[in-house]
Amino acid sequence: MNKSIVIIGGGIAGLTAAFRLKEAGIKVTLLEKNDRLGGVLYSYQKDGYLAELGPNSILETSPLVTELIQDIGLEKDKVYADDSSKTRYILRNKKPLPLPSSPLSFATTPLFSIMAKLRLIKEPFISAWDNQYEESLSQFVLRRLGREFLDYAINPFVAGVYAGDPDMLSVKHGFPKLYDLEQKYGGLIKGQIKGAKERKKRQEVAKQSARMFSFRHGLKMIPDRMKDLLGSDVQTNTRVKHMTKKGAVWEVHTIGSDGVEQVIPADGVLYTGRITDLQHIKIDGRIPDNVTELQQIYHPPVSVLVLGFHRDQVQHPLDGFGVLIPKVEKFQILGVLFSSTMFEQRAPKDHVTLTVFVGGVRQPKNAQKSIEDILALALKDLHTILGVKGQPTFVHHTYWKQAIPQYNVGYGKYKNILNDLEVTYQGLYFSGNYRSGISVADTIVNSEEVCERIKKINRKVRKEKSQRIQ
Repeated sequence: MNKSIVIIGGGIAGLTAAFRLKEAGIKVTLLEKNDRLGGVLYSYQKDGYLAELGPNSILETSPLVTELIQDIGLEKDKVYADDSSKTRYILRNKKPLPLPSSPLSFATTPLFSIMAKLRLIKEPFISAWDNQYEESLSQFVLRRLGREFLDYAINPFVAGVYAGDPDMLSVKHGFPKLYDLEQKYGGLIKGQIKGAKERKKRQEVAKQSARMFSFRHGLKMIPDRMKDLLGSDVQTNTRVKHMTKKGAVWEVHTIGSDGVEQVIPADGVLYTGRITDLQHIKIDGRIPDNVTELQQIYHPPVSVLVLGFHRDQVQHPLDGFGVLIPKVEKFQILGVLFSSTMFEQRAPKDHVTLTVFVGGVRQPKNAQKSIEDILALALKDLHTILGVKGQPTFVHHTYWKQAIPQYNVGYGKYKNILNDLEVTYQGLYFSGNYRSGISVADTIVNSEEVCERIKKINRKVRKEKSQRIQ
């Protein structure tokens, strides 16, 4: 007899797990406390505009990502980003400058000074870190690349990806591949060259080289498709109150929005919800002490403002991915994506869509302002950066109170807590953007890996039962 698994949380981690486990013949019940699936994958369409309210795209960094899209039947709906999206702009002296993408463009770019370029020559000769203490990303970059690269490459990149602060983020846990390049090969440049063969062997693609994609109707097509495939195995508007383990069986106690309670028996429980929400679920009658420590993982607030304009309202050619803004430039927004350049059908004819990010670790109070105040500060910055004039023809604001988990220095203790919980409570598993990477692709890969662990145990149990019968 196959195992049964209750999955708590209907974001991309939970959906991936539910699909893969069901595919393997394991009975799944997916519980989502909200009235919709998808978590941060949230697309909105109106008046010819398509707005992504969370992530705007997915990177094909792993064959597991590609295979999932194929297996759920969305390959025909996939759209790749326009080639122009390979150009990333960084703001310097209030002007967007393209980030160099080749040795020649690096040699000629005004984004970095001659001294910064010469400083890069020194990088291969700098010794690997001896791990006498855990470095922040800023310490790592200053040691290997210098101040300008921190200020005008890493800082804006971190603001765009993590909405975070390189002074706080751990290079070991937040950027493990960067850390491994130095530890394994002795440096970044040497690691990029020598590690290319190993990545190819694993069929992995570096994030800076991976193709970026979405779907004809936005990323919401994933949860919409998953909902159809999973059918009655999904329960929305259902909150988990507590769970207990009786022998080898878990009992998951839930309550629906209608007040109806139920008890769901299962061989295992996979928690894929927001990690800070785990404190609301009792396990065997109590909240484990180490669960309360997980509340210390900082999720800064972020506001996402999707704006539409007539094309002649924007002076910049919008020939790229977007503009990332270094902290030293002292602007109020974190960055802006050229959404309608990246993907077709994101704006009506002769119009464009810009997605603006506000708040994060850098300026959390900005994210909490009223939509009127956020729009005003965004329009002011967009006027300076892109030459935007007049009022937008489309506005959609989304406030994420707890946006992205920050893998700050010391984050290893939280990973250890999750490992310890899985050992203490056999049959309890965790997957999500707090485990081994914050991107959609990272979360899919982590969920697939957890599913393989569950399926391996299921095969072992079936084999043992078969042997006993014989």
